[in-house]
Amino acid sequence: MASSRGLPDTLIDELWRRAVGGIGPFAGAASVADDALRATEDDVEAAVRRVVGSHVRLAASSGLLTSLGGAATLVVTAPAGMTGLYLLGTRLAAVIAHLRGRDLEDPVIRTAALVCVLGADGTELAERTGLDLVNASLLYGLRRLPPEVRGQLDTRIGYRLTSRFTKRGALNVTKLIPVVAAPIGAGADAMAMRTVATFAQAHL
Repeated sequence: MASSRGLPDTLIDELWRRAVGGIGPFAGAASVADDALRATEDDVEAAVRRVVGSHVRLAASSGLLTSLGGAATLVVTAPAGMTGLYLLGTRLAAVIAHLRGRDLEDPVIRTAALVCVLGADGTELAERTGLDLVNASLLYGLRRLPPEVRGQLDTRIGYRLTSRFTKRGALNVTKLIPVVAAPIGAGADAMAMRTVATFAQAHL
């Protein structure tokens, strides 16, 4: 019997599963958090800053590598680059949550982390679901939502991510020029990762 879950739900399931559990050489969130704590002698906020810095650098490297080919490789590299960027962003949010004592098995924490990955788009979706983020925290608001409503928010997040994948990221004229595209791709992906970090540090 075919699963009733659609692509948006499957996408966020896979992003979270791989961000938390890792895949191949890509370490999972708890492992990254533990390494950061050891490097900072168990200073949680120093560990958060360390992880943010490393993920911004990884995002910049990824943006650089996936943009180098210009128009000739855009069709191949853009989906992979977007997937890598959102996987990295999801792991960053999960690491910050774990460092701050959140349970990564908690579906509310998963939803909150994915809201942070989308940044302003994520908080807009949360508010459209009924959360009052002016007078209450994201986590508090999510915990007050009925599970079925929170599930609808998850699906909307999945649709928004799917839409971004379909559009293949921020496609513009500069991506068609290999030499110009490389630093712009690196800068854009690094900025995107800093945005994830800002929202995750504020809400998780």
